[in-house]
Amino acid sequence: MTADSTRVVFHLDRDPRLVAAIRSAVHFEAARVGLGAGGCDELDKAVEDVCGQALVQHVDAGGDLEITIDTFADRIEISIHHRGQLIPAVGLETFTPAIAQDGESGGLNGMELLERVDRVMFNSEDGTARTTLVKFLQPKRGTIKRKSK
Repeated sequence: MTADSTRVVFHLDRDPRLVAAIRSAVHFEAARVGLGAGGCDELDKAVEDVCGQALVQHVDAGGDLEITIDTFADRIEISIHHRGQLIPAVGLETFTPAIAQDGESGGLNGMELLERVDRVMFNSEDGTARTTLVKFLQPKRGTIKRKSK
């Protein structure tokens, strides 16, 4: 990959079936910038789970999601923007293994999310919540060439 960064922005209606398209796009971009197959799978699954949680948090039927995929020379960042409850998706406010208590719906918790990505950031501003997932890319190993005498 070159040092150039790229940005792809998606606007999704509130239809959870559209999240599969985002998962595919994330997988494609991650593979394109050199993330291994296992890393691509973990990242696209994390994005799918956060998008699903964001859709559940919508308070109005017309709410949509904006997903931004930014790729850089050293990392890939996926930001999920949504309006609604301005709380972190998938239990990010508590990083304990037993976030889903009896009677609560299961699903991805903060610890599981951090096993799939390298960094999770959350902020809210002007009624919009943004969860950003960051996966760092491994530097490519160069080959050492020896001069022959």
